[in-house]
Amino acid sequence: MKFAVSIMFILAVAVAGFTLQQSGAKSKMPKMALTATQAAEKTKSSDKNDSGEATISFSKNVFPIIKRRCLPCHASDSDNRSELVLESYNDIIAGGKHGTPIIPGKGSESLIVQKVSPNPPFGRQMPVMTRIKLTDGQIDTLRMWIDQGAKKN
Repeated sequence: MKFAVSIMFILAVAVAGFTLQQSGAKSKMPKMALTATQAAEKTKSSDKNDSGEATISFSKNVFPIIKRRCLPCHASDSDNRSELVLESYNDIIAGGKHGTPIIPGKGSESLIVQKVSPNPPFGRQMPVMTRIKLTDGQIDTLRMWIDQGAKKN
């Protein structure tokens, strides 16, 4: 019973925050998804690349997106036609039936960015099983991380 009440409370808070956000009202509630700039700002100021940009971290910025939005279908125990497992950095780099989804230094050319963006080169936009697609900020975070070399950081 306590679990059900907790879930109902969490849902009520989430709906209230979404409603406030949609109406343009100011809210003290944290936003659910960070833009790439916000994600970069959350990293330490010493985490800068050679050009002075904040470094996007795989473990802090990228994997949380993949874990929440991609793993429901791309886990090792899931049956997915692409044979792409996204449970770890090494799994992502290994790729699946269509090759590696990442081309370090080339975010826009990387299949993972293309597949989560509107009008992918083949098939449907990911994630397919939910109506909620990645936000522009989440896609930018993936793209920036890959542009920065797709490092395991």
